[in-house]
Amino acid sequence: MAYYRIKLSDGSSHTVQAVRMRTDARSLYLEERAAGDWREVFANPLTDVARVQRRFTENDGTWTWLNERLPAPVGGVRAW
Repeated sequence: MAYYRIKLSDGSSHTVQAVRMRTDARSLYLEERAAGDWREVFANPLTDVARVQRRFTENDGTWTWLNERLPAPVGGVRAW
């Protein structure tokens, strides 16, 4: 599982372990897989999210936080 650090517009920060990150028209969701089903571990309105980072472990064991782009919303607008 990956570690994500979510920085909110109010200055607070949350570090969460999750398998996947997804969005819809209004919110960011971080989820894990449990008993064959997706379970939400973090959710927040997109308007409050200032930055999302993912933690990577370097060869020497140190951590690096890299900015992540938010995924396209699920159930987005169709092109036709």
